[in-house]
Amino acid sequence: MRQNSEKPNDFKALSQLGHDYQAKRQFQKALVYSKQAYELAKSTTSSDNLIVALVNMGALYWDMSQLRKATNLFHESLLIVEQIGDDVGRRMLYSIIGISSWRKGEFIIAIEYFEKALLATSEAKVEQERSQLVPPWKYEILQVVMGRGIEILKNRIHIAQNQNDLVRVLLPSFSMVPLMIFTGRKGEVPSLLKEIVPLAKELKRNKILETITALEKIIKT
Repeated sequence: MRQNSEKPNDFKALSQLGHDYQAKRQFQKALVYSKQAYELAKSTTSSDNLIVALVNMGALYWDMSQLRKATNLFHESLLIVEQIGDDVGRRMLYSIIGISSWRKGEFIIAIEYFEKALLATSEAKVEQERSQLVPPWKYEILQVVMGRGIEILKNRIHIAQNQNDLVRVLLPSFSMVPLMIFTGRKGEVPSLLKEIVPLAKELKRNKILETITALEKIIKT
């Protein structure tokens, strides 16, 4: 690996360029640099870099709503994370894979991953406190895209409310629930559910009601 970080030829520089273009929603440029970072990571022995490269590309496709590609990359990074025993990574990747399944309407699969993520949470906290072997930058982009997802959904809800479109209020509100849980905003979930449940009943969306009941059970355990 070349050492001159002033040029886009080392891993962190390429990764940062990918993040910068992604933040500007210039996704194709972001993808160019993220793929270059991935190729560079494959040529090294650093499992950290390979995890980061896969997570970065997965987050980019996630931002582009290409959920199948994103999920495949998250699964690939999860294999490495589980091999090295990275509990922080397990929690983050279980969360994003679960949320991706939720967005695709695969609610049973989503709940299974949420259960795994919540079980991994205490182990992840212990690991973060015990050592610096898992620096936060490895998974920071996942928090970024999930936070951005919340803001996009809130905007959609606001527009739908102004148009008195109940279906378009319900669906993004429902989509937002797991994002709130896994971005440290769990305290906002009960008030959100108080809005969702009556609306789902009114619109006879029984699948949403059943899924919320299942989610509430695992949150309480």
